[in-house]
Amino acid sequence: MSQRSSPLAPRERRAVVRRAFFDSIPVLMGYTTMGFVAGVLLAARAGVSCATLWGLLTSAACVSGTYSFAIVQPVAERVPLAVIAAMVASVNFRYAFYGFTMLGRWKGVPFLKKAFLVHMLTDENFALEAACRYRAPSAHLLYCLSVSAMNFLYWVAGVTAGTFAVAVLQGAMDPDVLRSRTNGMEFAMVALFLVIFTDQMKGFLRNGR
Repeated sequence: MSQRSSPLAPRERRAVVRRAFFDSIPVLMGYTTMGFVAGVLLAARAGVSCATLWGLLTSAACVSGTYSFAIVQPVAERVPLAVIAAMVASVNFRYAFYGFTMLGRWKGVPFLKKAFLVHMLTDENFALEAACRYRAPSAHLLYCLSVSAMNFLYWVAGVTAGTFAVAVLQGAMDPDVLRSRTNGMEFAMVALFLVIFTDQMKGFLRNGR
């Protein structure tokens, strides 16, 4: 679907962005919570200096909860970068299939905007963008960009806040004690998926009646 169409009026643009925000609220709850836990684990267990900066950079470079949890132990063990890169590629390979389904919708989108949309094609973004009700190309593109930008900020804020919280606590707690207090936090990701799955099943059952 070509993205060449008449530009949206300011009122229409505000309506699209408002719709994108309300649709992204569930992602806000999940990304900030899961991102915070990922940031805590990175700062408390990975043994990196300037953990807050690392949290900011890694969360901006790769918006992936699975990757953020999985990378903590390899970084702590100083696994070679090539091995970590291969692990990241294998963990996030499923996103390539999302991209194939969006090629038609993003045909004609300027390169930089398309690159950002591809970078942000997570499970949650794909679900929202695939279900987008806007059919006008300009409205559809604005919706996708708005959802991607908002969810990007949610994730970066969550991870960065988690690393910053640990940086503050490290001045008042023994590092070993702090690490022990993070045991079991990995379950936050499993719990989030269980909540999402349960909510989806409830919606499916309601619509099926």
